[in-house]
Amino acid sequence: MTDGINDNARYSETPGMEKVNKISGMDETKTTINQAFNKAAHWQIIVTLVFCVVYLLFSSVNAAISTFLGGAAALIGGYAGVLMTRRRVDQSAGSVLVALLKAELAKIMVICLLLLMIFKLYNGLVPLALIGGLAASVLVSGAGLGAVGNNKK
Repeated sequence: MTDGINDNARYSETPGMEKVNKISGMDETKTTINQAFNKAAHWQIIVTLVFCVVYLLFSSVNAAISTFLGGAAALIGGYAGVLMTRRRVDQSAGSVLVALLKAELAKIMVICLLLLMIFKLYNGLVPLALIGGLAASVLVSGAGLGAVGNNKK
């Protein structure tokens, strides 16, 4: 009896509600997480390299390397977060929120571990340059991700 009820429920539709789960505006942007990350990563790499050149010209090679390592830590951490979002979850608001929080936690943990390794293993470290490269990369990443859906001309 329950099989008949479930089969009938599958074929029932409310008039005027063709796609209840369709989110308005999603067809226009056609943006995926990978596209967003690629755009943000592109700007992260550019800003990190610009900071490296500035530190190389006005400070030292160790400061430039420290800046590069800080930017690379942010970039690798962001990629770890993207990898966490690739797992399939149901589309309820709670599940999506939990998946995003797990991805952010993975990103922060990877960045912290990389920074710990850099502080322990790189003898010529310039801490201010490292934190400057990390901060610039993270800020540009947030700005890049925020501007992904803005295709207004």
